[in-house]
Amino acid sequence: MSLTTDLDTMADAVRRTADVVAFTDKHPTTRIYALINQGLGALSRLCRTTNPEFNPIASADFETDGVSTTYALGSSFRSLLSVEYTADDLKTWLRPYQLQERAALTTSEVYANALRATSYRIMGANIELLPRPPEGHTVFYWYATTVPQLATGGALFDTVERLDTWVIWWAAREIAMEREAWERHDRLSAKLAEMTDEIRILARSIDLSHPERVVDVWPDKRRRSWR
Repeated sequence: MSLTTDLDTMADAVRRTADVVAFTDKHPTTRIYALINQGLGALSRLCRTTNPEFNPIASADFETDGVSTTYALGSSFRSLLSVEYTADDLKTWLRPYQLQERAALTTSEVYANALRATSYRIMGANIELLPRPPEGHTVFYWYATTVPQLATGGALFDTVERLDTWVIWWAAREIAMEREAWERHDRLSAKLAEMTDEIRILARSIDLSHPERVVDVWPDKRRRSWR
């Protein structure tokens, strides 16, 4: 079972850490909530730049319609981890195409003769598959989700190894900076730096069962062909 805390509990911890429990006019609850959400965003950026999988992830799939090359990604999509493509019971892993390759992948001849998509590219809130895939092929993808915004006092946050402490310190440091309480600001900065190193180690150790290895992205040479 995951260890969770709620927004009100974190807000109370921020007030106590920043020593502003009695200063509710200058630091109202809405301001504390906003700082906590900003801290969650900062924590997510730290985790993502260390290991994209050290964040909430999700999966989704869709079926091609034989007409479109672009398909909408999920509303919580933040960054892509992998794309699996299934056609005629053959499942393959797609690689992204370079933008300068798009012209060659969208000619009328390729559109007329392609039997499957061989590559993809993220285009804003959509994923584009090229060459244009026929109807009935399936795309399954893993992705990291966007940072959830905690809006109400009872909204829950999965602390993941008590990382709520990092968020609380981050928000309290922002308040210390606003109050020009530089001694408290510097103490919190030092504590954040120390915990940041621990988070990076934790993120890199999410799966210790196997070391990284070279992957053959073209195990079946037939996949190089569009036909």
